[in-house]
Amino acid sequence: MDAAPSEDDGEPAERPRSREDLYSAIRHDGQRLAAGLIRLLHAMSADSDLNPTDFQCYALLRVGGPMTPGEIAHGLRLTTGSVTVVVDRLARRGLVRRERHPRDRRKVVVYPQEAETVRTGTPTGLGAAMSAMHERYSEAELELIAAWLARAGTVLDEVATATGPAPDASSRRRREGGGADSD
Repeated sequence: MDAAPSEDDGEPAERPRSREDLYSAIRHDGQRLAAGLIRLLHAMSADSDLNPTDFQCYALLRVGGPMTPGEIAHGLRLTTGSVTVVVDRLARRGLVRRERHPRDRRKVVVYPQEAETVRTGTPTGLGAAMSAMHERYSEAELELIAAWLARAGTVLDEVATATGPAPDASSRRRREGGGADSD
């Protein structure tokens, strides 16, 4: 690709790409980002001494606030039975507490608890690395990036929600070739 040095960082300036090329780059780099986030999630879960599913549940509650087990199941695409086991493990560690739903006493709400024993913050070095990366962008560019990320997060949530409810045990057995009564 023909390129001339840019004034801001000494790297070659690329020619403007077509919209199709930009979409392709966004798709490719988005997949790289997703894979990197999965690796980071696994590293953070190991660092917090939680398995990845328990860590995701705890992170979901910390970000999304209190939820019913059904909402957790939907958010993580797990069966409600699996969520019960996950919440039991988190409760034993003091990371969540269960309370009766304030308006529907048949339901339970799971609340995240602050815990000094679980490291759920930013991994060492990540904040500094991201800050260094952000230094090259103007405030206007950062505003655009922040707006894009907010919209992308909303779209991802909508797509995940539109894919249907979390699996239940009977649908999983049917997919695996067993009948509704098989165990």
